[in-house]
Amino acid sequence: MPSPAPVQPRRPSIAAETRPVVPFPAERRTAHVRRCAGELGELNGEEARRYWQKVCRELADEMRKFGSCENQAREAVFAFQDEVQQELQRKHAAGGV
Repeated sequence: MPSPAPVQPRRPSIAAETRPVVPFPAERRTAHVRRCAGELGELNGEEARRYWQKVCRELADEMRKFGSCENQAREAVFAFQDEVQQELQRKHAAGGV
């Protein structure tokens, strides 16, 4: 009869850890930045404002859900807004908007 496999020590569950989750920086989510810039480039007026407000609220909610405080969530939204604005400017300069 073969010898039993050695017993591995049990590691603590990741779920049991209480460290905060740090979400990937919103301004580095390139695909999301480009998608939002593309959507905004197609919208005008009130429709564009409502879309942009919805995107920013969803991002802030996501940040808070992952444990960010209000100031961290706000700063993440501002950084994301800056990246989307820069993407819109690049598209405009390239003649894409």
